[in-house]
Amino acid sequence: MHNPRREQGAILVIGLVLLLVMTVLGISTMSTASLELNMAGNDQFLENAFQLAESGIDTTMTALNNGTPVPPPLNPGVCPAFGAPVPVAPMGGTVAVRLCFQGDIPDLTGGSSLGKIRQYHFVNQSAGVAQSAARSLNHQGLFVRGPDGL
Repeated sequence: MHNPRREQGAILVIGLVLLLVMTVLGISTMSTASLELNMAGNDQFLENAFQLAESGIDTTMTALNNGTPVPPPLNPGVCPAFGAPVPVAPMGGTVAVRLCFQGDIPDLTGGSSLGKIRQYHFVNQSAGVAQSAARSLNHQGLFVRGPDGL
């Protein structure tokens, strides 16, 4: 036989403690998952900003290869302001570009053009802005050969 007066309720206390531990563990797991989701989203936004900036560089290089003239080389090291940001809907951001003149050197290839042709050094800068204000600023240098005093 079983005497109900001798039971003290220990199983109830142990069950409540285990329930509390399981609840704290569940809340901690949900918090960690939420943090990891935010981190993955931010990483994706940074990648989008980088790709936007790269697309700006590619667009500028394509335009130069298709005959768009470079800006006049005025003051070495002085960069103009970025152009107006262009929205890129598929990536959910904008891109702005500029060409900065860095200086020029004589073309040393020799021959009869020595002293008549120069190499003009530009830096193609592109700024991509994606969701959550993620930003990327990419640079690519280029030389343009042209007549002295371009």
